[in-house]
Amino acid sequence: MTYKLYWYPGSAAMAPHAILHDIGKDFELIEAKGAFLKSADYLRKNPNGTVPVLVCENGETLYESAAICQFLAERHPETGLCPAIDDPCRGKYLQWMMHLTNTVQEAMTIWWHPDQYTNIPEVQAKLKYEAEARLAKLWQVLDGHLQENGPLLCGDRFFACDYYLAMLIRWTRDMREPGESFPYLNRLVSMAMARPAYKKMLQDQNITQNVLPDTIGTPSMDCQSEGEGFCD
Repeated sequence: MTYKLYWYPGSAAMAPHAILHDIGKDFELIEAKGAFLKSADYLRKNPNGTVPVLVCENGETLYESAAICQFLAERHPETGLCPAIDDPCRGKYLQWMMHLTNTVQEAMTIWWHPDQYTNIPEVQAKLKYEAEARLAKLWQVLDGHLQENGPLLCGDRFFACDYYLAMLIRWTRDMREPGESFPYLNRLVSMAMARPAYKKMLQDQNITQNVLPDTIGTPSMDCQSEGEGFCD
């Protein structure tokens, strides 16, 4: 089984890329940027002209990062990155995946691409300011959740949603209050970066990710049996 992932460094391909390494089978990386994203061939794969795009061994294509993460995690349950239908964590897992892609990522998109909403510079600046203020509130909520219910989004089990959150936090590196400035979010990033698959993804993409000195202590994560979580 061979996958192809169209990607660009530091993009929304980060989380699917890490999951492919967790799967542990060969896959092909195809960097997609510039004019190639608007080519007829690529637009047949993703009419929005964005990354990531996943191509399966049967030629089926998928776009939207969260959908690719969910697809891969469910197709490869041996990774432990997605709780089964009857798992008590299933509902909360889906809640966090949807929250990250529908709420947090939406605010992030406004901050990074205000030109998609208006061509007036003054309005773009206001949009960025308001998006960053919105994100600060969202980070506070997530940090509080991790403090009370963590260290990960669904307790002590690492799922695809944790990769997704670590990816989104990297996108805040140029903001006044980056995600890693919140201690429990910072700890989650540290835990993601400790996983071999995430490390390999960062190496493949030739990017780094900020993490601050731990001020609250990273808990030890014992490997759990199949069906109850998975640790590298």
